Formats: sequence, structure tokens, C-alpha cells
Amino acid sequence: MTTIKSTVTTSLNSNAALGKQEAALLKGSSSPAKQAAEMKATLNNMKAQVEGLKSQLAELKANQHLGDQFTTGGRGCWTPPNDNWQPKDLGAMVEMNKLNQTQGPIGAEQFADSIEAAVGDLDGQAASGEYRAVADWAANNRERLTPEARQVMDIYSKYAALSQSRGESGIPQGDFKKMLAEMRDVGDAGAKKALANLDSKTHGGTVSGQDMARAIQTGTADHDGQAAGAELKEFEKWATKNESRLSPEAKEVLDVYRKAAKAAQAEGRSGLTDKETAALNKEMRKVGTGDVSARKATEALDKEQGPISGEDLTKAIKDGISDTDGHSSTSELKEFEKWAAKNESRLTPEAKEVLKTYQQAAKKAGPEGMTQKEADAMFKKMEGFKTFHDSSMRNALEGLDSKKGKISGSDLTAAIEKGAGDLDGQAAGTEFTDTMKWARQNYDRLTPEAKKVVDTYEKYATRSQAQGSTGIDQKDFKKMINEMKFISNPRPTRPVFFSA
Repeated sequence: MTTIKSTVTTSLNSNAALGKQEAALLKGSSSPAKQAAEMKATLNNMKAQVEGLKSQLAELKANQHLGDQFTTGGRGCWTPPNDNWQPKDLGAMVEMNKLNQTQGPIGAEQFADSIEAAVGDLDGQAASGEYRAVADWAANNRERLTPEARQVMDIYSKYAALSQSRGESGIPQGDFKKMLAEMRDVGDAGAKKALANLDSKTHGGTVSGQDMARAIQTGTADHDGQAAGAELKEFEKWATKNESRLSPEAKEVLDVYRKAAKAAQAEGRSGLTDKETAALNKEMRKVGTGDVSARKATEALDKEQGPISGEDLTKAIKDGISDTDGHSSTSELKEFEKWAAKNESRLTPEAKEVLKTYQQAAKKAGPEGMTQKEADAMFKKMEGFKTFHDSSMRNALEGLDSKKGKISGSDLTAAIEKGAGDLDGQAAGTEFTDTMKWARQNYDRLTPEAKKVVDTYEKYATRSQAQGSTGIDQKDFKKMINEMKFISNPRPTRPVFFSA
């Protein structure tokens, strides 16, 4: 007995067999946080082993008067198990074996699900045989458990030890539910840290797209296979609590993340591959550095056909910077400048002046964005750069801009009749000038009949101008429209038959 006790004591108190360099090599290049978490779990396991050894020593001491089992007529080497020992539970071993069929890291949620399945049969073995099966598997597969999964194991150990201290082999239902709730509450450490940093940086204010993209990239960078699992849940939970703080760009970044995660989940994965992660980070940076409201405004311009007038661009800029997010002189301006560079050939001279006015106002305002007073002054100046000066004709011509493909003679006739038929005395003045300007800008879109309609309008308008009038007499206007309609729908030629 003395020999056994001294041997155990020596083993517990002796120096490690490995030197510092060898221990460091075995630990690998994990982060200090990971090493600390692993060390904590290791110490917990060592404490459990020490308690077991103490129990065995106490038992040996109590039974030392019995002498050797071979000489006292006992049952050879076999001795009955003590009251605290139970064989591994078969059902729990089956559940743990299912984890052996999976690949990659095992996260907190997955491990908690397995534990619930392994010990949820209410056979009163959750703190004994079932616990032994789970604990032994966890010890043998430690390298596959994420730090969060190890926290789940610690929670199970805590509740099992509590039941054992009361002499129970199972965990009461009330404690069992509390245990599962604690396990489910274990989040992803990397994601939590990234979100805590995001909160400290933004000080409770608006979260930009760039802020959100950086947080997600940092929170999913630990390669623990949970980018589409526990890490996604952490970001979803945080976003629900902080929805009012999210900028449109931050929400769009989250949507990009969700889309990538859902695609992985559809394939039964809780993580993203390196290639998928790289593509995700690239897309988030792209979305995060842009401006949603400005991009939607420029997308509306893309849907229009033909040149972009000064009025068109002014309206788009109004729509694009109306979200009062303070980005009117930064990300929103960049969106319009980027769009203008790609569509320079479509900008009318007036539209170019509108953009120049925006750039000057943004530069004067600085990176904090324009005040409402500064924005109002800018838009008032923009209104002076009109490509079309008659509102009725402009509306009619904008209807042609939205039409795809060629502009027929009937299309143009209908627009002229609508735009110049308001009896404001400008059919040969501003309405005519606007139509001719539009026709020059869209000449390649006009069919031969539409070009003849333009010539007809020019004939009647110049005739009125020669008489000193900016309008066209009602009788002449009706005659002009009928002539345009006839040109637009020429009668089919009759077949000619030659007699023999």
C-alpha cells in the first residue's frame, strides 16, 4: 500500500517528461487564446483523474486487511466494481460513433446535439455510463473539437459531477434541461470577439458596410468549420438586436454572407472552403465599399435608353443621396463617378455639368457629407442645366427613352402630339427645340419613317417661326399630325398586272 501511494504521489508531483521546446512543438502554432482554452480543459481533465486516483487510494486503504485475493480464497484477480463505476453505455457509444463518420472540426452545436442524443433516453445513466462513453470519446478526439465544443464538454462534466456528488447515476430532468440550455448558449468565440470589437469601434452608432465586412471576415477566419454554422448564428443574433444600427450597405453585406452560408448548408456543410471564403470576402468588400442608395439610383439610369439628360442625372443624384447617411461626399459620390466613367458617351453636355456641380459641392463639404442647406443649394444650381426646357415635351420624350429598340414613326408622332399639343404656344418654340435636340441624340434609334416625321415637324415649325410665331396654328398642327401618321403607316403598294 505504501509503495502504491508513494508511486502515485511521485507521478502527480514529478516534473513533466517533456521539455519546454518539445511541449511547444506538440502544441503547434495555435493562438494564445486557443492554447489557454485547451490548457483549461486539460487541467479540468487532470483534476477529474486526480479525484479518481484519490478514490482508488481510499478504497485500497480500506480493503488492505483483506490480504491477497489468491490466498484468502477469493475469486482470483477479479474484484467487484465500486458503487461509482459503471460500464460505458451502448447507446451513448453508438451516438459517439456517428461522430466518427463525420469529417472536419466538430462545433459546439453538433457536439451538443450528439450529447443530447446519447444521454436523452432517461435510463438514469447520464452521470455514469453515458458520461463515461462521451468523456472517453472526447478525450480520444480532442483535436477535432473546437474550443466551443470543449466548453460544451465542460458543461456536461459539471452537471455529471454534481449528480455524482449526490450519489446519483443520472442527471435529474430539471438539471438536464438547464445543461442543454447552457450548451446551446455556447457561441462561437471568434465571432463573439469580432462583434465585440465592432461594438467598441462604432460606439453604438451606425454600422457601415465596410465595418460589417471586416467583422465577418475576422469572425470566420479561424478555420473551425463553423462559418455556415455557429459563426453565422452569432452574426444573425447580433444583427437582430442591432437592426436599427445597420446601414443599407451593412445589411447587403450580411445578405452576401447568408447566401454563401446557405449554399454550404444545402450541401450538408457547416463551414466554407478556402476558395469559398476568399470569394465571400471579395464580394463583401465590394458591396461594403459601395453605397446601396446611390447604386440603385444609377441602376435606374441603366434601364433608360439613349442619352442621359441633365434632368435625368439630377433626379438620380437626389434619389441616391436622400438616405441622410452622411456619405453624400464619399461613397455615394464615388458610385456616381464610377457610373459616369462607364457611361460618358451617354451624358448630355447638361448632364456633365450636373456631375461637375455635384463634385464641387462634395469637395466643399468634406468627408462628413453635405448639410441639408448645402444639398438644397446644389440642387438649385443643377436645375439650371436642363437638357429639355418644356416639361410636357420632356415627359413625352422620356416615354420614348424607356422604350427598347428602334423608335418607329408612330412612336415619335404620338410623342409629338402629346408633348406639343398642350396649347401653350411653344410647338414651334421650346417644344420644337427639345424634340430636335432629342432626335439628334437618338438619331441611330430612329426608323426611316421616324426620320421623315422629324423632317415634317421641322417643315411646319420653321414655317411658323418665319411668320414670327413660337406656336403652330391649330389647323396646321392637326394637318401636321395627320401627315406624320400617313408617313408612319404608308399604304401597301397595289400589285400591278400587265396584260398579255
